[in-house]
Amino acid sequence: MLEVRDVTVRAGSRALLDAVSFSAEAGEVVGVIGPNGAGKTTLLEALVGLRRADSAAVSFRGEFLGDFRERSRVFAYLPDSVELSPELDVKDHVSHALRFKPRVPALVEELRAALGVSALLDVPAGVLSRGERQRVALFCALAIERAVVVLDEPFNAFDPLQLRDVLGAVRLLAERGTTVVTTVHQLRDAEKIAHRVLLLAEGRRVAWGNLESLRREADRPGADLEEVFIALLERRARAA
Repeated sequence: MLEVRDVTVRAGSRALLDAVSFSAEAGEVVGVIGPNGAGKTTLLEALVGLRRADSAAVSFRGEFLGDFRERSRVFAYLPDSVELSPELDVKDHVSHALRFKPRVPALVEELRAALGVSALLDVPAGVLSRGERQRVALFCALAIERAVVVLDEPFNAFDPLQLRDVLGAVRLLAERGTTVVTTVHQLRDAEKIAHRVLLLAEGRRVAWGNLESLRREADRPGADLEEVFIALLERRARAA
């Protein structure tokens, strides 16, 4: 469904991304992982059209997506840092988001319940906790009718109990056929939610595939994603 080929982003002589490619199917969650400075956020911004790429070929259902307008019809995007207007109530933020072609009402209500947004509707955004703000922002991104949802570090604000519900909301959307591309800082979270994983380091693709294929590549049978992550990065460092 989604094909991303040879994304290259340069800042002067430095390559922030160097010919990064991956794909995603309908209903698939792709987790983008890597050490700090690997280029994860840059990749998402280039994907949705918020950052100019020196080269990239992004296509959806076989059709090339060129400018930002074309991509905005396909992608919903939640950046890493979200600031809600503090003077507005949560219901105002939600109403504004749902103006942009919401999903079917039943699914919107399921997402609202999963993320606990209903109880916050009459609360001013300025008094929300960090986790509450993130839940509201995530709901606004997930509830818009787009074929691909792109999320930058959406899970960091949550404790384990909250995270269970948040991951459930993302799974719910994927089960209904939406593709999700998300950066994930905590590797345990990536292992819980991602069907396939893209590992970046220094702007380059180090590995790509499901956990089992990454285990084979790292020669770590039965290892968890964190062990595989470390093994692949250490192997790359030795080869450099």
